[in-house]
Amino acid sequence: MRLARGLFYVLMATAALAAGASLSHAQGTYANGAYLVGSLPMGHWGKIAGFGLGIDGANIVHTDPQKAFGIRSNLGWVYNFARTQDIPQANLTGNSKLAVETKNMSLYFGLGPEIGKQAGGLFGFGTVGFNTYWTSSNMSGTAGGAPYYGKFGDSRIGFAWSAGAGIRKPSANGPGKIELSGEYRSGGGHMFIDPDEVTNTGTTVNVVRKARTTDQILIRLGSVF
Repeated sequence: MRLARGLFYVLMATAALAAGASLSHAQGTYANGAYLVGSLPMGHWGKIAGFGLGIDGANIVHTDPQKAFGIRSNLGWVYNFARTQDIPQANLTGNSKLAVETKNMSLYFGLGPEIGKQAGGLFGFGTVGFNTYWTSSNMSGTAGGAPYYGKFGDSRIGFAWSAGAGIRKPSANGPGKIELSGEYRSGGGHMFIDPDEVTNTGTTVNVVRKARTTDQILIRLGSVF
């Protein structure tokens, strides 16, 4: 079932990009963007995930270059660097100390409207699509005085949505435009650990691993041609 869902999302992205390209050549204008991306994890995800870096590509289609409405798609990859977070000592019994180290890699896609003239200036956008997750968490330390080590991972694909805004300005040193934008991105179904929900009873560690939203702010800086 998970493989079928993944293939569906990939086919959806491929079809959307192909349709956008056909539409632009037939009726309007078409622009490509290439960006460096910074990821700032938020919410539950922000408790364990580290800062992320990645790359992103965008396609922006305007059926009428004189109007503000367009269609935007983004396909990107982000790696969240390893981060170690202590389990709150108040959750643990005496002679116990635990910490969890988490790292993650994500591939994401989004498609939706963009409001802003292609000539440049301020713009806003919203998308729906998917996130994929390859997450690894290692918990280690002592529980009830005994050494403890546990591995918790997750690999899945799930629905995601985003909303953002930015600005484009003509490049002073050549063709194209410079773009700076910020996006709030939220994906569902990601299984990961919340350190605040980890407890222990003697040498037994109780880990609550359930589906949560993966919230983050993406900062993009790049060029549009």
